[in-house]
Formats: sequence, C-alpha cells, structure tokens
Amino acid sequence: MRMLVTVEFIDASVHTGPHPLVVVGREPNQASPGDIGLTLEEAKHLLNCVQCEFVVAQAEGLVERSRTCARCGRNLPMKDVERRRIHTLFGRIALSATRLKSCTCDGSKPRAIWPLKGWLTRCSNELRYQAARLGSDHSYRKAAALLQELLPVHPLYGHVRVREAVLSVGARLEQEADLPLIKEYRPLDSEEPFASIAFDGGYVRRTRKGPRRNFEVLAGALQNGHKIKVFATVYPNRATLPERLRRFAATAGLDELKHVDVMTDGAHSLLRLRGLLRFKTRFVLDYFHVAMKLRHMDQCIGRIPPMRLWPEGSLFEHYDRSAYLRAYIWTGRREKIEESIQTLLALLDRVAVVSPDHSPAAGMAAGHVVDLWGHLRANADGVINYQAWKRLGRRISSSGVEGTVNRLIGRRLGKDQQMCWTKRGAHLLLQVRCAMLNSELLPVFRRWCGEVGGHTLGSCWLWRPQHS
Repeated sequence: MRMLVTVEFIDASVHTGPHPLVVVGREPNQASPGDIGLTLEEAKHLLNCVQCEFVVAQAEGLVERSRTCARCGRNLPMKDVERRRIHTLFGRIALSATRLKSCTCDGSKPRAIWPLKGWLTRCSNELRYQAARLGSDHSYRKAAALLQELLPVHPLYGHVRVREAVLSVGARLEQEADLPLIKEYRPLDSEEPFASIAFDGGYVRRTRKGPRRNFEVLAGALQNGHKIKVFATVYPNRATLPERLRRFAATAGLDELKHVDVMTDGAHSLLRLRGLLRFKTRFVLDYFHVAMKLRHMDQCIGRIPPMRLWPEGSLFEHYDRSAYLRAYIWTGRREKIEESIQTLLALLDRVAVVSPDHSPAAGMAAGHVVDLWGHLRANADGVINYQAWKRLGRRISSSGVEGTVNRLIGRRLGKDQQMCWTKRGAHLLLQVRCAMLNSELLPVFRRWCGEVGGHTLGSCWLWRPQHS
C-alpha cells in the first residue's frame, strides 16, 4: 500500500492551494508479520518534507507582504535572490531569500530591502530549545546523536552546535535581571510562612593544567513551603555572589518572608554565606551529617558485647547511653547532650579495663564520640529540636542538596568521568540545567521566542478547501 501525501495552504498568499509532497508506503506483497505503520526513516522524511513546504510558504508570504510600496502602492522590483540554509528541528531547509529594491517615489536613492531580516536565522527557536534541554542533561555528543536519531535533524548540526545552543541560552539566563516568578513557589497560607535554604559544594576538573586542577561549584536548594528550587554557580566570590543570591531568592518569592533558615553541614566556607543574604537568617545544623556520625558511633559500639561495666550497672548500659544521646540530639536538648557524651566516654574507657579484647572497638567508638562532640560544640547555635521541625513539615536535612549536587555536577559535569571544563562553560551549563530542574526553561523560552514547545492545531472538519 502506498500513500500520496499532499498539503494544502489556505492563507499562504502565492503558496495557497494543494501541493503534493511525497509517496510513502510499500507494495502489498512486501508486507511481513509486524510490519505495521511507518518506519522511523519514513516518518522522518515525511516530517522533513512538510517542514520544507511550510518554511517556504512562510518566507514567500513575508516577501509578498513587503513587495508593495506603502506610499504609492507600486510593486517593488527584485534586486537578487540568495540561497540560505536553515537548521530546524525537522531537517535543514534550503530557502531562496529574495531582496527587493526600495521605491524612489519619495526622492531618495534606491536601496536594498530584505523582507526576511529579523525572521530568518541560522537555527530555529524550537531546535535551539530542544538542543539546550538535551545538552544540559546529556553530553553534547550524546544530545546531538539523540536529535539526529529520533528526528530529521541534519548531521551538520552536531555536538558543536549543541554546545553553542547551551552556552547562548546560559548566557542569556545570566544576563536576565529577574526570571519570571512562578506562582507555585509562593509561601503557604499560614501565619508564619517558613523557608529554608541549604548550601553544599562540589569540585569539577578544569581544562587548564597546573597546580589547581579543580574549581569549586556552589550549589543550593531553597524550600519555600513545599516547593524546592535549586541554584548553582561557579563564581562564589564576594563581588558577585550577593547579587546572584538576591536574584535567586527573588525568583523563589522570598521578598515577603521575614525569616529564612540557612542549613549547612557546619563548614566555615558555607557559614559565611549567611552574611551575604539580605534577609533575616537562622543557622540550622544539618541533621544528615549528624546522623552519619551517630551511625559510625553505633557501628563501633555494636561490636562490644553486653557486659557489666560497674557492679551496680546494667549489661546494656553502653547501648542505652548511645540511644539516649541520639534522643537528646533529636529533641535538641543541649544541656543533656554534653552530659550524655561524658558518661558514654567514661563507659567506653571502662570497657578497656573490663574486657581488654574489646579495647580496639571501644577506642574507635570513643574517637567517633569525640568527633561528634567537637562537631556539636562548634555548631551549638545550629542544634534545634529536629523532632518538632519534622512534625511541622520543615526541612531538617540537606540530603536534598546532596542530591542536587549529584544531579547538577555528578551526572552532567562528569564527577566520576574524565570530563574537563572551563569556568565559563560549566557556569553557563549549570544555569540552563538549574532552569530546567526548576521548570523555568520552557516559560523563559516562550517569553523570548513566543510559541516554543506549544501547538496551534485545529480540527480537520472545520477546514474549507480552496476548491469548495
């Protein structure tokens, strides 16, 4: 069975009417079991033919509307015709770009007029959007391969063009004064709206060889109500970081909030970010890293069998003290934490006296307890009642930021691979990737280029053919 595909334009000026495109199909005796419908190559070729006819009709319509002089109404003479090629999502289109001569009815000298100026570009907006979206999620070569495999994108639109699309979109996002505020990120309707922001860092291998082979990437996640928004930058310096954080907070709708909880793992390089935020903040120690230290402590204490360390003590006293310490930290009882740690250290010292065979396990457990004690003392202001915060639905851990770092840096910037980046290339890529993870890339493209990623389809029964 073979099918003749014909398109018909209803309001395309000189291109109005039916236009045969291509014959698609196979002979009936060539059908095999499972040979159903069109193949991928047939569908790609059909889309390319439809795109070619549509673009040519668009160009002819623009030229035809510019051919008449606005003053005297005479037709403008043609100057020349240039051959242009455009990369679109459905193939490369060869187009005849007509230039006209201006009318001399106003006494001026004739000059060249290009009706397609401003409309004709090297790449369509839809292809640039899809290339930026795929290029921010996959490597540039893989993104180009996906476009060429599933769509009739021309092979000349390779990984270099995909990289150019990602960097151009990232540069425009960077130059934007303020991104559009999405209504979903507004705070909850409560008496005391809360928000929390967490920071973490990662390292990316740089292209330039030398003593410093890596550079730091600062990533953050902001929770406003129940919505989370991500942020990343390669330039965490005091000159530009305050403005970047201000824009990030403004796009998340933090202008009306009075207090923001800054959550970090206690690193001094991240705590200094509190002074760069232009609203009231409160430091909260991340429970995720505290729980990791507690787990290491529990694993070492679990190697010690039940034993009576004091004549009047219990067989499970060291287990109970470990559970008490965890409970005191979970409920934020600071006055009990230090007392419980000192008691637990005394019990672990007693293990070495009562059972010398288990002295190594007790020494390792004591080392983890001292490490936890120093971590809590250095960040005593950030210890809160994690249990109460959890019941209120607030964030108590920066594990989401750890996942954000893996999504932003590990998956795309090749933390486990031998990828090398420049600072500018990594920063602009991160802006596109953050916009995609925040569901902002498509709204921004539509604000720039109109109907990108949308559809303008009509019902076929409302169509009135030209011959009717």
